[in-house]
Amino acid sequence: MFLKRSFFHTSLLLILLCFIPLASAQQNAMNYFVDGVEAFEAASYQAAIQSLKKAIELDPANLEFQYYLGLTYSAMKQYEDALRVFESIVEKEPVRFRKAYFEIAALYSKQEQYQKAIDTLTIVESIEPKEVRVYLEKGYAYQRLKDYDQAIENFNKAKDIEPKMLQMLEYNIAAAYFEAGAFDKAEEMFTKAIEVNPTTATAENARKAIVNVKRARRPLYLSASLTWGYDDNVLLKPLEQATVVSPTTGEALDEDDQFQSFLFRGGYKLINRKELEVGAGYSLYCTGYKELVQNNVLGHIPHLYLNYGDHPFYLRINYDFSYYYTGGKKDGQDEGFFFTFGDRSKKLKMHTIMPAFTIVEPHNLKSEITLSYQDKDYLDEVTSDASHYTGAIVQSYKIPNTEFHPRAGYKYGYEDATEEKSSYKYHQVLVGLSSPLLWGVWGDISVTFERTYFKSNPAFSLSKERRDGKYIGAISFARPLTEMLQLMFSYSYTNNNSNLSDGEKDPFKFKKNVYSLMLTGAF
Repeated sequence: MFLKRSFFHTSLLLILLCFIPLASAQQNAMNYFVDGVEAFEAASYQAAIQSLKKAIELDPANLEFQYYLGLTYSAMKQYEDALRVFESIVEKEPVRFRKAYFEIAALYSKQEQYQKAIDTLTIVESIEPKEVRVYLEKGYAYQRLKDYDQAIENFNKAKDIEPKMLQMLEYNIAAAYFEAGAFDKAEEMFTKAIEVNPTTATAENARKAIVNVKRARRPLYLSASLTWGYDDNVLLKPLEQATVVSPTTGEALDEDDQFQSFLFRGGYKLINRKELEVGAGYSLYCTGYKELVQNNVLGHIPHLYLNYGDHPFYLRINYDFSYYYTGGKKDGQDEGFFFTFGDRSKKLKMHTIMPAFTIVEPHNLKSEITLSYQDKDYLDEVTSDASHYTGAIVQSYKIPNTEFHPRAGYKYGYEDATEEKSSYKYHQVLVGLSSPLLWGVWGDISVTFERTYFKSNPAFSLSKERRDGKYIGAISFARPLTEMLQLMFSYSYTNNNSNLSDGEKDPFKFKKNVYSLMLTGAF
């Protein structure tokens, strides 16, 4: 009996001795895991990886540890490492850890491999056909593939499974119809989303979306702007080339005045689809001064345009035929309206072609490339005709977790006139920043430097080539008043000088301040 008891006690002691290190190891693993999760939630991803790897080393069978390691790799955009971890998990526990399939699908979507995301979600569907998340995420993936019928079908399946998500799913269905160009169905579904609960943020977004649907469906387009401003150094003879502007000739920037500008633009969309829009219309431009009425400008501008968008690439091509008049007469200025014109005015006829490319890049970057060609035909039989070429690129960026949008750009321009003295070229660099401020106001600030080279200066008997340097600082504040109206205040300061100073006076030096208040409406 004594021997049996001794054997029992010895066996029990051995079992306890084996269990204690195991329990201790598991406790240590859990401590490392908790440290890793806390580091992950604090976005300290390298520290999270170190702690999670130690936890896995101590307890390699715990798939939750591995799951969080995959989440950390994903947050660090190490997608291949994250996929490897999640795929290893679903190989071992495809049912209990089906949440890893959703992470795999999300990783494919982040890399725009939407069909692989759908295939992964289909595996989850076969495991749990009543999982609402499957159909919701499949709907999003199909929408990005522009397979709108499948997107709507999956959103409807999710709606049948989970009635509590009805409003959001009605909104998603409406958005898919809108992207497909089915504007009537889109408006119907946005209306249904509002009726579910009119007081939610989703309902408010649906109301705004209905406005956009009606605007997109309408073949007519119309916009107008009215500006009041003050310029303390008005450009005289505005249609002439820059080379004739000089204090030594009396044609300088040397007088201040109030001005008003009006721009009307309207037309008809010949093709009106989501990816492709083609339209034709007419614009009327007018600037009038209170005192310097000889500088008033009136422009008649028929136009054609084409817009094409297929994310991440967008293209716009615009053609304008412009016919400008200058001159005016004093008539009713004291009543507050300056838009008057006389019969004897200089005229400019101009053709403009402007293609513009926008590329929405990863990491919150966006590039805009603009080219233009202008053919200027002056009808006064004095001013030199010219061709004007420009190319510009602007790179903008949205700082993560903020609404700050810095940008930087470069522009090159060249004017080739029939008279050499009127030809010039220029380089321009720009930096700017835009951001929302208080009370719905959006602010923008920019600084531009422009270097202009003129071929010759025979009018001033100057032997060396003229080079101008121009600095422009600008700031603006804009606030929407309604869905269709916006008010904007802007200020700009310009400082121009040249290399042709005679030691006392630079004939091309000037400074300019311009203040303006503009009301814009789109209907």
